[in-house]
Amino acid sequence: MTQIRSWLPAEAVQRGVRDMPLRACVRDWASSWFASAQADVSGDPVATTAPGAGRGTCWQLAEDVVLALAADAEARLATLMVGTPDDPAALTVADRALLDGAAQACIADLRTRLAAALRLGGAAWRGGAPGDGAAAPCWTWRVADGRGITLLEIALTEELIVRRVRAALGPAPAPGALASLATAMSDQPVAISALVGRSRLTTTELAGLACGDVLVLDRDLDKPVDIAVER
Repeated sequence: MTQIRSWLPAEAVQRGVRDMPLRACVRDWASSWFASAQADVSGDPVATTAPGAGRGTCWQLAEDVVLALAADAEARLATLMVGTPDDPAALTVADRALLDGAAQACIADLRTRLAAALRLGGAAWRGGAPGDGAAAPCWTWRVADGRGITLLEIALTEELIVRRVRAALGPAPAPGALASLATAMSDQPVAISALVGRSRLTTTELAGLACGDVLVLDRDLDKPVDIAVER
């Protein structure tokens, strides 16, 4: 796994985390394998940089997904499928092999469902969690049994979440063609004023003007008029 810094705002990453289809995937898987006691995602996903640490068997998918089992997860999964045996000590070697095979098939089915839900079907699961040097930011979902005890954890890198968010955004719309300058300016309002002539008055004369007074301009009315645009 490689550490990245997302260009997305933190709010967008949080929405991407909430929109990951893991809850539905886990519920469908549980309903297919367990008759009564169910397994489900417990609580909200938490940020981490060490997926699978302190857990039992781990698998990794496409550098972006880690599935980590609790140390006793396979035995508990078998119990969820067939119930608690009346006398565990009476189980034969064949019985235990049968239960182990059922638990392994159950986990294999979960891996298949996760790859499909996350659209990583072209990648292959491999055993082992990321190395000790890996410090990629991840989000981890905890899957618990009906008593709230952790069965397994599913960790997704933030890089995978960001890729899904970006893919959901779709391509940016193509910019529209710019109109010609003449078209763009055709609807713009323009203020125009005309200067007919000038007349000089003192302040006293200006104050004494009344309706009907006549001002003498310095230009004949039949002379060209000065036009001022946007003044």
